[in-house]
Amino acid sequence: MPDSLSNITTNTQNLPASAPQIDWYFIFTLLGIMLITGLIGGYANFLNTPKEERSLMRSLMMGIVATIAIPLFLKVVDSNILNQTQTDVMNYFVYAGCCVLAAFYSAKFLEGLSSRIIQDLQEKVDRTSEAVQENAAKVEENAAKLDETTEKTDMIIDTQIPDAIIPDDVPELEPEELRSRSLLDKDIPVATRSVEEKMEAAFGKNKLQTLESLSKATGMGTEAVKIMLISLEQTGKIKKIDHRGREVYFMQR
Repeated sequence: MPDSLSNITTNTQNLPASAPQIDWYFIFTLLGIMLITGLIGGYANFLNTPKEERSLMRSLMMGIVATIAIPLFLKVVDSNILNQTQTDVMNYFVYAGCCVLAAFYSAKFLEGLSSRIIQDLQEKVDRTSEAVQENAAKVEENAAKLDETTEKTDMIIDTQIPDAIIPDDVPELEPEELRSRSLLDKDIPVATRSVEEKMEAAFGKNKLQTLESLSKATGMGTEAVKIMLISLEQTGKIKKIDHRGREVYFMQR
């Protein structure tokens, strides 16, 4: 029997801690303080108001509304008095005093509290707007730096594509004659080999070449050079890339 009791005790201790329960006694105590002080402060406000402007119901209701807004006021001013009331009974009287004052000056208190909340919200909106503008400025700055880097890169690549030098004594070849020849044939004519040599020499001077620069370097028409480049691409000797909307060729080693 003692063993079973010890097992029950052990199992109970091993159970997970339950969620914190609501202290209803504390809540109803605060509500009672707010109701009573709201009526007292509201009645005092009624007596303090000129006779021609008095309204008992209005003063009492405004007093209760003002005391209900006290927890919000304490939250805005970062007061910890509500948490301290459970450890120090005197804080109940401090809280009751705040409620009486709020009820007595209900109209001014509610107006000032609403203005403070609106001001805090506006400050938060302004800070958020400033943060968004700063982020947008940083994004624009990074985009400008990226564009500048891209432009510099393009300028470096452009400097590697000079105007081709037209060689002297280049034999003229008709496009029909070139189309009739098989560039993939092992027995390449001498004239064609000299053109390839001139093309290799052009790539040796500058790694990147355009169709027009190769045409000038070899003395051949662009159509004939294009056919030769297609053949060389198929053999893997030359590769074509796109640079700023222009077709650029380079020879693979």
